[in-house]
Amino acid sequence: MSKSVVYNSSITVVRQVLGIIIGMLSAMIIARVLGVEGQGRYALVILLPNVLYTVFNMGVAPATVYYIGKNEFSLADVFRTNLLLAIGLSLVTILVGILFILFFHEKFYASVSLQSMYMILCVLPFLFLNKNLQVLFQGKEQFEKFNIVVILNQVGLLLFSSFFLLVLDLDLFGALIAFIMTQVLMIFGVLYFLKTEYQLKLNSGSISFDYLKGSMVYGLKGHLSNILAFINYRIDLFIIAYFLNDVAVGLYSIAVSVAERIWIVSQSVSSVLFARVSNLNSDTERAQFTALVSRNVLFLSIIGGFGLFILGKWIIYLLFGADYAGSTAPFLWLIPGIVLGSMSRIISNYFSGIGKPEINTYVAVFLTILNVGLNIVLVPKFGVVGAAIATTITYSMNMVVKTVIFSCINNMSWSNFVIIKISDFEIYKGYIAKILK
Repeated sequence: MSKSVVYNSSITVVRQVLGIIIGMLSAMIIARVLGVEGQGRYALVILLPNVLYTVFNMGVAPATVYYIGKNEFSLADVFRTNLLLAIGLSLVTILVGILFILFFHEKFYASVSLQSMYMILCVLPFLFLNKNLQVLFQGKEQFEKFNIVVILNQVGLLLFSSFFLLVLDLDLFGALIAFIMTQVLMIFGVLYFLKTEYQLKLNSGSISFDYLKGSMVYGLKGHLSNILAFINYRIDLFIIAYFLNDVAVGLYSIAVSVAERIWIVSQSVSSVLFARVSNLNSDTERAQFTALVSRNVLFLSIIGGFGLFILGKWIIYLLFGADYAGSTAPFLWLIPGIVLGSMSRIISNYFSGIGKPEINTYVAVFLTILNVGLNIVLVPKFGVVGAAIATTITYSMNMVVKTVIFSCINNMSWSNFVIIKISDFEIYKGYIAKILK
């Protein structure tokens, strides 16, 4: 791995670790104050704007990284166009959200007030602005600022949750206000760093219709994949809510929250990988670079998964209390799938980086059908453990299918991107020596 990739990945890992610590503190406050049932309601309510954003973002964020890497448009024009897209798409999304609440409130949110449901839609403009603008740092491989902005999410949620839940004692309503205020804080951070780093202001640049067209074409090729991937990650919460109750949703949401900490390495590296692959010119160089990253991410994720398997039960008990003991069983079942899923993230970003995000879409269609079917069969029979088993099977299949495709495209043995090599440890050795020096 090149120096900048190792450095950028490392600072992103540091941010992820710091984010985990802060995020777990805020999650602990929310879970303990709301209780298991309230935690389930909170998880379902904040899932709504995230689902709506995922469905209607049109793939703008990955397209932005791709085109900044190609250097075809000025950064100011990309900024101005993304700003317009965020405002327009968020308004459309709010209207869709209102319709969803009108028709499905009683089905999934009967225990949540309409006031809270409509209030959570207010976060959408800030969510779109944050996602559309912070990727400018990712596209420019400016990961110091990118990570500072992202860590604001964790810091803000901790501060606002502490104030609205512990000080004002506003229960679920306070937790939702804290979620919204966190996004507001982030957008101020994004705009500040864009101004100081690139002299970008709200009136900077012009709307580029060529970029708008190109980003839509590129984004839509992988957009369905992103929607289906998100469904694969979160559909189990809706199925649990449908077949079981808010308590089950609360237990499962905590299990997922803790287990997904294994993704610290893959999330950090994949954000760097996408930007770097988009900037490389040689197909061979892209493939070899991705193979190196892939096998190392899998290796580190296995270590992390083993550590969480040993300590996870105590982490859940110490942070969230005895009421969440039921989260332990699904948590343990989730670990194998999440470990293997870490590698899938790397290969998915490779496909996007070479301009073929549609591959992810084809795979995602198959996986979504598999995941939904498994959840419908297993959740009524095994409860939250059934949802965890369905998730692990789906994540594992995702890894298998994408490694086969990657191998065929590059005519590369699977061992090159699955099994860590002795030479890889020289990277760690050299980087640790540099840090110590």
